[in-house]
Amino acid sequence: MNKGKILILLQTLRVNQWIKNLIIFTAIVFSGTLFQADLFLKTLYAFIIFCLLSSASYVLNDIIDYPYDKKHPLKKNRPIASGKISLAEASFIVFLLTLGSLIVAILFSLPFFFLSLIFILLHFFYSLYFKRYPVFDIFSISFSFMIRAYAGEVATGYHIPIWLVLTIFFGSLFMAAVKRHAELVSHGREQDFPYIATKSISWIF
Repeated sequence: MNKGKILILLQTLRVNQWIKNLIIFTAIVFSGTLFQADLFLKTLYAFIIFCLLSSASYVLNDIIDYPYDKKHPLKKNRPIASGKISLAEASFIVFLLTLGSLIVAILFSLPFFFLSLIFILLHFFYSLYFKRYPVFDIFSISFSFMIRAYAGEVATGYHIPIWLVLTIFFGSLFMAAVKRHAELVSHGREQDFPYIATKSISWIF
């Protein structure tokens, strides 16, 4: 695989969005155990799994929005919308990332596997249905961040205080609601691009 293809693949996976999964480190950061090698490696392991699952959801989202992205002045340049990555290749990427990540997750622990499964199902349903409805849209994003935080707890065994969980939930809910409102004000509900407002907040998810 040449360098250009690798860059296109990384763009398709949206590796720049993996930073959101750093919330998995919440448990060891707030328990003061960040620099304990065994706990750090467990959390890093969980972080990588959730990054791959996140990428699977981003690719699926781009597959679903392919007809609309092709008409969008900016999104038409994305790898899938522009044809640099075919729909068949994108579908295989989703399958491979999802199956591979869940297999590795179950080797980690059964509770972690179930959290990973809930996480990817939430993202898949978001792409298929929830993003079309504002309330489901923003709550899905908030629950997504909560699952990430709990994944770090399950991975390390260190409990996250309830006040911190609520902070994560309402903080992400606030960001999603504000961004959603801004996009609706900016774009409205154009007939040609019915998913502009909902899809444009995917950087939060």
